[in-house]
Amino acid sequence: MNSQVPMKTNWLYILLSLAAGPRHGSAIQDDARTLSEGAVRLWPATLYGSLEELLRLGWIEELQEHERPVGNSGRERFYRLTTGGRQTLEAECVRLEAVARKARARLSGLEVRA
Repeated sequence: MNSQVPMKTNWLYILLSLAAGPRHGSAIQDDARTLSEGAVRLWPATLYGSLEELLRLGWIEELQEHERPVGNSGRERFYRLTTGGRQTLEAECVRLEAVARKARARLSGLEVRA
């Protein structure tokens, strides 16, 4: 299993955002907030620090200028998930599903006390 799993919450939401396709920073911020129903807010320092870490790990990559969507301002940096990033995200999803199954099983066996 990957040494970074379980992963940081902000990394999880960044990777989930990029799983839907390339995005720039503010779109990732908005997507993370939506996906987490407002629970995760990626402030600029957290977002860009996390993006640098994910780039270093090889889980994401920056789009080259010629790959960026037409009509962008040219100032935005766009990122996409790499194959390794997708595999790591999938491993984290499997881990989270197992935790949720165990939690449901445990909770269904608990007695309700007044």
